[in-house]
Amino acid sequence: MKKYHAIIFDCGGVIFDFSPTNVFKHWAVKSGKDANSLEHKFEFSETYDKFERGEIHASLFRKHTLKMLGIEIDDEDFDNGWNCLYGDIVPGIEKLLRDLKQHYRLVALTNTNEIHARRWRVVCAPLLHHFEKVFSSHKIHARKPERKAYEIVLEYLNLAPDEVIFLDDNPQFVRAAADMHIKSIQVISFKQMVEELRKLDVVFSSS
Repeated sequence: MKKYHAIIFDCGGVIFDFSPTNVFKHWAVKSGKDANSLEHKFEFSETYDKFERGEIHASLFRKHTLKMLGIEIDDEDFDNGWNCLYGDIVPGIEKLLRDLKQHYRLVALTNTNEIHARRWRVVCAPLLHHFEKVFSSHKIHARKPERKAYEIVLEYLNLAPDEVIFLDDNPQFVRAAADMHIKSIQVISFKQMVEELRKLDVVFSSS
């Protein structure tokens, strides 16, 4: 009998690649400023956290961010730049999800916001049907590493923490899940993630 019954996947850095630097490169072109300077000025503030929890509207986040960076660009250029974060789907992840789905319940838990959600749902469109449910921070009003975010997922799954595996590239989010007795793996690469899952005797497809 399998020890684990569900696997929680992060999105960025686990199922698709991302590059924050691309955001600032886009904004730099549109504003005539230096990309490295913009990236250095950007801070993950409480306003950012509130945006990811869905507590404030995109208009307020845009205004706050533009003031922080000292630039003026329109909403379209801001959003297009903000969504330059997203790269390609990680090679091999679609087959892995398909194989794991035969044996485990799969869900996703992602810190995101109303602007990013428009883009990642397009990027991840080929993968979304593999997940029973996607928990987005701006929809559940809680973000990793807040305990509430993990509790919402566990409550939905109706499973004990030690029956679940959590995969995330962020060490802080991994530690928070581990502190709740969820078996947690920090994802460094696709190959490493698969190797770590095998060490846990995770069952893959027999095909």
